[in-house]
Order: sequence, then C-alpha cells, then structure tokens
Amino acid sequence: MHILDVNDVSFSYGDIGILNDISFYADNDEFISIIGPSGCGKSTLLRIIAGLIKPSGGDVLFMGKRVDRPEKGMAFVFQDFALMPWLTNLENVKLGLSVTDLPDSEKEKRALALLKMLGLDGFEESYPNVLSGGMKQRVGIARAMASNPKVLLMDEPFSSLDELTATTLRNEVIQLLKNGKSPISSVVMVSHNVEEAIELSDKVVVLSNKPAGVKRVLNIKMNRPRNRESKEFMKMVDGIYADLTE
Repeated sequence: MHILDVNDVSFSYGDIGILNDISFYADNDEFISIIGPSGCGKSTLLRIIAGLIKPSGGDVLFMGKRVDRPEKGMAFVFQDFALMPWLTNLENVKLGLSVTDLPDSEKEKRALALLKMLGLDGFEESYPNVLSGGMKQRVGIARAMASNPKVLLMDEPFSSLDELTATTLRNEVIQLLKNGKSPISSVVMVSHNVEEAIELSDKVVVLSNKPAGVKRVLNIKMNRPRNRESKEFMKMVDGIYADLTE
C-alpha cells in the first residue's frame, strides 16, 4: 500500500477545467515535486491532496483511506509562512498541536524540541516580526511537524526567500526526511523551480498547461548531495524545460 495515492483527480471552476485525470503515488521515504506552467493548478492540486478542496472527479487516498477533509497525518507548509503575528514563535508552533488532546506540558516540550531541531532555540519567546524570511519558514515547518505527520505538503516553500537562505533551508528539509529522526515519511512539494525540484526529489510529476494533466513522472536516482553542474543533472533540467515549453 502506498502512503499516498492520487487517482484520476479532476477539478473545474464552473465550466473551466483546471485539472484533468491526474494520477501518481507516494511511497515511504519519497520526496515528490509537482511542477508545471504558471497557473496550471499546482497549488489547487496540493490543496485537494490536503483535503482542503474537494475534487470534481477522482479521489486521494492516505494510507488507503479516502481523503475528504484535512487528515491528522498530513501537514501543510505555506509559501507566505502564515504565522500569527500576535503569537510568539513557540505559540505559533503549538498551534500545530491545537487539535490534539496532549497536555499543555507535552505540547510545550514538543514545540521547544522542534524549534531547537530547526535552529531556532533562543527565539522561542520572540515574535515573527523579528525573524528573517528563512527563520519564519523554519517556524512554519516546525508548526507543520508538531503533530508528527507522515506526509508533509509544501506549497512553494522557498520561493519567497533569497537564494542563499533557500539553499540552506532546502538542505535542512531533505536532511529531516532522510535522517530517520523525523516522523515524516513523504514530502509532496509544489515548485516552479526546475533545478530545485531535481535537486530535492526522488520523483518529479510534470504537469501540462490547464486543464492540467500529467505529462510524465520522472524518477530520479542520483545520489545526494546532487551536483547542479553535472551532465546528468543538466540533462534532466533540459528535459523538464522541454516538457514545459512544448
């Protein structure tokens, strides 16, 4: 059984088709990127996977169970951080535990551990307005991880960061998935950055223009860390750009 199955998912706004029969799956220990032309419906697809939007056709299965509402085993990281400015960073992370019945002491312990894991110890009682963009996104990731999700859904999480910060945070995220210390089994990320998708992913789902369908699913077997200057890497980049510009 796959941890996540996307089965013939379609979506329309009235008579306007956005997604058309999209299918792929995620296994344990897989990082999957969804990439496609601007405006093709990538973020809509991610929200359908999260149970935030209902598809017009098809379905999504999480651990074999149909997703028709947000699942406790999946968590979402937003592009714009989505932090509450009136809450401290610790309180923002604890929001990820608001739907659990854990005692307050356990919530605080878990939130503190996540902030430390993501390099934010010392900023627990600070507010988001004193943080850099990269630090804000670390808080967002910590909040998403607080409920011990099996699947982490990320909507262009690095696109609003400068390249140096984005590179650092990409490396941290892939280490969280691959080091065996995190409960996360799979990551599904929407991206518009082809190089980023190839650098991070075990599988890249390439979408067509809308109504978006799957052009191809590219499996990537390169060892990590990946060299963006290698011939193999550049060949994959060129192949995806060719798909996107056809």
